Amino acid sequence: PANFERRFQGEVSLEDALAESINTVSVRLLMQNGGPRAIAATAARLGIADKLPNDASLALGTGEVGLLELTGAYATFFNGGRKVTPYAIESAPHPPPEKIIDPDLAAMMARMMSAVVSRGTGRAAAVSGKAVAGKTGTTSDYRDAWFVGWVDGTMIGVWLGNDDAHPMKAVQGGGLPAKLFHDIAVTLR
Repeated sequence: PANFERRFQGEVSLEDALAESINTVSVRLLMQNGGPRAIAATAARLGIADKLPNDASLALGTGEVGLLELTGAYATFFNGGRKVTPYAIESAPHPPPEKIIDPDLAAMMARMMSAVVSRGTGRAAAVSGKAVAGKTGTTSDYRDAWFVGWVDGTMIGVWLGNDDAHPMKAVQGGGLPAKLFHDIAVTLR
């Protein structure tokens, strides 16, 4: 099967598939590992509270998830597998971090997401001299584009879209959202 770019790449590693956003691999992985219910359960453990679709399209990101919730879920991969619960008020009590995934698996995901930036769809997010990892996302009709990433201990999520849900003009997660991530990341100390 062809991917977004309409070319078949043959057999690829999971890391390359993630780096290049090869969606056919994501669908096969979902189907071979318990299907959409198992993936939705993992997403819930990571902090995704939104109801997700119960079909293979879930592997393509068809479930709508808010940026703060998505960024918190991704943060788990960069802190040794502990759940991150985003909060807006610093003085409000928040739960202690709970280990929800194996630290080795979290490190593996973080490494694969660094490949997204070093040689994949997220190259525009790279910051010279800093460790950067993340993931791009684009809806099929260009209604949404995002980049969620980590740079030297800080999580940053960038989402672009129109308030009225009209499509954008070919904006992709590896383009403007990754560039905005980069521009924010270079200001961090």
